[in-house]
Amino acid sequence: MRLALLALLGILLLAPLARADNLEEFGYGARAQGMGGAYTALASDSTATYYNPAGLVYSRPLTLSFGFSLADYYLEFDSQRGGRLDDRAERIPDLSALSLGISTTIPIDKPDRLGIGLALFLPTRGLINLKARASTTDPEWFRYGNRHDRIHILAGLGLKATEWLSFGLGTQVFVDASGGTTLSAGLNAPVNPEFRLKLEPDAGVVASVLFSPADWISFGITYRSEISFKLDFPAAAVVQGINIPLQLEVITFFTPHQVQAGLIVVPTDSLLISLDLGWFNWSAYKDPFLVTSSNVAQVIPRQVVDFDDVISPKLGVEFVVTDWLTLRGGYAYRTSAVPDQTNEPTNLAGSAKHTFTLGVGLTFGTPPDQRSQEAKEGPDREAQTFLELLDEFSFDLDLFFQYHLHEGASATRPATDPIGSWDAEGGIVNFGFTFTSRF
Repeated sequence: MRLALLALLGILLLAPLARADNLEEFGYGARAQGMGGAYTALASDSTATYYNPAGLVYSRPLTLSFGFSLADYYLEFDSQRGGRLDDRAERIPDLSALSLGISTTIPIDKPDRLGIGLALFLPTRGLINLKARASTTDPEWFRYGNRHDRIHILAGLGLKATEWLSFGLGTQVFVDASGGTTLSAGLNAPVNPEFRLKLEPDAGVVASVLFSPADWISFGITYRSEISFKLDFPAAAVVQGINIPLQLEVITFFTPHQVQAGLIVVPTDSLLISLDLGWFNWSAYKDPFLVTSSNVAQVIPRQVVDFDDVISPKLGVEFVVTDWLTLRGGYAYRTSAVPDQTNEPTNLAGSAKHTFTLGVGLTFGTPPDQRSQEAKEGPDREAQTFLELLDEFSFDLDLFFQYHLHEGASATRPATDPIGSWDAEGGIVNFGFTFTSRF
């Protein structure tokens, strides 16, 4: 009976790890996503809450945005043994999400001295999924797992210090969890479980600076703090009056310390070039797996994987064809955080990734900075037709498409290994839109 209860407690949280930060993986906002995510020195609306809060000072009018995105996974895992475990590693459900944003400026001594923004990333299947697993030899794709839904709430504030220098401060709010469980049973009595779980907010810090010495060039740098949700889950089994305390520990979500530097250059009125370089401190991600321990022994042993820091350069290009049509493209490269698995007890599939992006921007109406004062305050304003009123607003529809290509990963194992040697590769398709209105 005692062993059965211990096994049951160990299985309570036995499910794939949730490791991926969807914004880090795919970017945020259709314009940025169409430019390979090279947006640190360019963001100026609600997307600046993620890329660079200092850019909010350039969100002069009130800006509202709504978007949708869908990511579909085509990842393969082929082991020497094959079968059910390979199929489970490849079975990654698509990710669909809504995004909402608002940004504006607050006039103090200058109309754009302060900028504020709020953004939401809302997975359509649910706001949060807390799942974790013990370390096993089962194959899995490191960044994706089986469930990756998580709400993101981003808020930011930008302050213009001079005409060419601004500072930003923001936060990313997530949901963490704590709780516990107790199982009790007598000699001839059924098992009686009791379960407690409480969701609590947690947040990370975003700090940034934006340097814009001229209209044709800007430089930005953004720091995002590490967020690590470690679920400490006390559990206990009471068997025939004997108390057996257990402690379940697992990292259910992790996003590392990271620094992004960006540069934009506008060589002509029609062409914009954006460059980003990011560093991600994945080597700080230690002991991510579910561990079950008691006052007697460690039921599931700890398994430490030495992950590698990640470097990611990005390039984005934007070309204005007409007043209402803009074309975009981009490329991003990311090194792998997963160490070589040949001599590791785990089978984590992870490799360097190439991301190719395309985007289209459509603009309707009159941008706020081009509207005449007469149009805003004219005496016959009430007599304007509906179409004339629409012309006083600016509507942008931005579309994007991304293809994420993973280089091949492999591990050579001895013939006695339960999985055997394996290879993994594949891609991800991500596409969507953002509708933005400026008043």
